[in-house]
Amino acid sequence: MPRKKDINFVLLGLGKLGQGFYREWLKKKDEILEKTGFRLNLRHILVRHANFHRPDFVDKSLITTNIDDILNDQNVTIAIDAIGGIEPTFSIIKRIIQNKIHLISANRMLLASKMKEIAELANESRIYIQPEPSLGGGVPIISTIQRDLLANNIKSLYGIVSGTSNLILTKMTEERISLTEALKSKEILKLGESLSIIDYEGADAAQKIAVLAAAAFGFGTNFLHIHSEGISDISDFDIKCADDFGYVFKLLGIIKNYGQKFELRVHPTLVPKSHPLALVRGEFNAFLIETDMLGQYMVFGKGVGIEATSSIILRDLVYIGNIIRFSPSRMDVYLPDRNHKELIPIEEIESAYYIQFPCIDQPGVIGLIATVFGKHNINIASAHAEVRPDDSKTIGYVHILIDYAKEKDVLSSIEAVKKLDIIRGKIKLFRILKEDE
Repeated sequence: MPRKKDINFVLLGLGKLGQGFYREWLKKKDEILEKTGFRLNLRHILVRHANFHRPDFVDKSLITTNIDDILNDQNVTIAIDAIGGIEPTFSIIKRIIQNKIHLISANRMLLASKMKEIAELANESRIYIQPEPSLGGGVPIISTIQRDLLANNIKSLYGIVSGTSNLILTKMTEERISLTEALKSKEILKLGESLSIIDYEGADAAQKIAVLAAAAFGFGTNFLHIHSEGISDISDFDIKCADDFGYVFKLLGIIKNYGQKFELRVHPTLVPKSHPLALVRGEFNAFLIETDMLGQYMVFGKGVGIEATSSIILRDLVYIGNIIRFSPSRMDVYLPDRNHKELIPIEEIESAYYIQFPCIDQPGVIGLIATVFGKHNINIASAHAEVRPDDSKTIGYVHILIDYAKEKDVLSSIEAVKKLDIIRGKIKLFRILKEDE
């Protein structure tokens, strides 16, 4: 066994993630010592309320409500942020960094909002930040880009970034059930995810994309500036239509690198059934990266759960321990927005599209819709019509597929179609991931 080396760390927060990580640390610390020679020593656990009931497996002597107990301990070298939220966490993290304590963060909201400020503090104090646990799950995407793909220029990244949403969409697709029915399933309830963080509006995935863009690409932006849509508007009829046209729904986070401009967006996407991302089922995440040297490169793994996140945290403890021991000099790793790169508005992106028009059942409706799109210089790849009973009425549906167009032109066309007297409900638009993307 290698010579023993100590890694002294503190845990900030003892909620669901903190307790879960503590349990995994207890189970794995001896195995990690055997494999690496690193002894992982937990020195303190910072909590808000000292007298709150804790599980029996937690060593109560480690618990403190005073941040100074951590800052005054000269043996502490790494802090794990499992608190969550922006404040008072940000104030705590600033003091941790200023005390030259390295940071492993599972706090997605904080990093997605304050990455630039935190990175600048880290560079001033010459400490490392490991943000990968904040993405949730156990897929090492940031470290893959920073280390394994270091020699590559990355053109684009398409990510299934929400394991919970992917599980819901998988159940809706395979069982042909509604979103409401999927949420009642045993698999979803077993995850114990709060309904507030299931990606109804895409905010959770947008936070992950913001962290990923900053940490892996050096592009810093608040997640609120990223266009995001969730899965709440997808119906079982939409799932059927996607299947009929050879697609499956995935909630994708998309990053495209144009040099001085970046495209960041999160939304449900129609993915061809033959595409690698279409095969990612259940509570798994995956990232498909387009590089100049390797072409397409994909990483895949469990996208939700305490064990998956704890796996990344434990890896980062050993990673920083190795750096401290063998490479004391430090380069500026995170430089978000150093070149003032531009975020492309969603209206300016170009994509393929599927559009669903509910309309009256009469001859000529396809021609009327196609004429409107033609006036906006948009080429329609294919158009299909069907009728189906809907609330005791017969409704026609026109399905339009567009190979490639600018979003603002597509939206203008839809607004013009809305003015026609043939429309009988909500028009739906979903972007399509092309086969070669």
